[in-house]
Amino acid sequence: MLLTASSACQEAGSTSINTSDEFLVDVKVTETKTPDPTATATPANTITPRPSQTPSITTTAFPTLTPTPLATPFDSQPAVLFPFQDSNGRTVDWSYIHVTQIGVNSDDEINDLWAFMAFQLLDRAVHQRNLQLLSETISVYYLNVAHDFNGRLLPMQLVLGGTAGANVTIENIPSGGTAYFQAQVRPSSEGFDPFVVHRDANREFELREESTPRMLLSELQTLLPTLGEEIILLADHPILLPRNEWAQVKLDMSQISYLAARYQPFFDFDEYGQLVDQSDFAYDLRDHIFEQRPMPEGLYAYSSKTLIILEKDE
Repeated sequence: MLLTASSACQEAGSTSINTSDEFLVDVKVTETKTPDPTATATPANTITPRPSQTPSITTTAFPTLTPTPLATPFDSQPAVLFPFQDSNGRTVDWSYIHVTQIGVNSDDEINDLWAFMAFQLLDRAVHQRNLQLLSETISVYYLNVAHDFNGRLLPMQLVLGGTAGANVTIENIPSGGTAYFQAQVRPSSEGFDPFVVHRDANREFELREESTPRMLLSELQTLLPTLGEEIILLADHPILLPRNEWAQVKLDMSQISYLAARYQPFFDFDEYGQLVDQSDFAYDLRDHIFEQRPMPEGLYAYSSKTLIILEKDE
């Protein structure tokens, strides 16, 4: 189904949704009555890259996220792209983005946006950094990846989760939900339907366990070095949320460390810990998806609520 809605979320201008075949959407546009605010003029949160052979640990201050790069040597092993199309016939490459959920407010502004993004895995390690957020320190776990924005392959961090405390190794994550994330490794012959995966992964827990199993972060750490060269990562996560959900987001971030780690790239807080707006990164990503605007320079963090790892069949 072609996306025909129009949107406006940043500054005073409006954002029209491009209806080209590059951005097919399999979901219904819903209307949320609460209008969104305009985007702030503060710089988007950026992260200085720190690839390492083992999970790297650096204490950083929110919201700058600009730690000093570590000198630890690492083995770069970029994944190799292989020919693959999703269930809609769209080529899945490093620039692939498929909107999986969208909604607008009463002013036809996009205020509810989820998407599957494809990433190139750059090495075979789960990395780690510290995040200071809402007076708490969180150990954030992520993958070094890259995404193609308008022909530029930019390095990014793909956030998988986090746990309370500084420098908590994966082996020492307390048992419970924070040690898991939704992930599945599947051969390319099984195909990939972004809307179906999104729908199934966001059902009630009892209904999604079979279609979208959970994986321990420690299991992923062991699994990564065993994967072949030809793999594609696909991660689904909300980018924009209706303002009437922000209070719940703030509550979740203050109580659940892995949600704080995943939501942080998409929200801005003031010096008093008040959630003031979604981040410039979130709005820039919206504009890239629907208007193909270039992303500003910087290393950004996307997040994974659902991760699909596609392996090329032998």
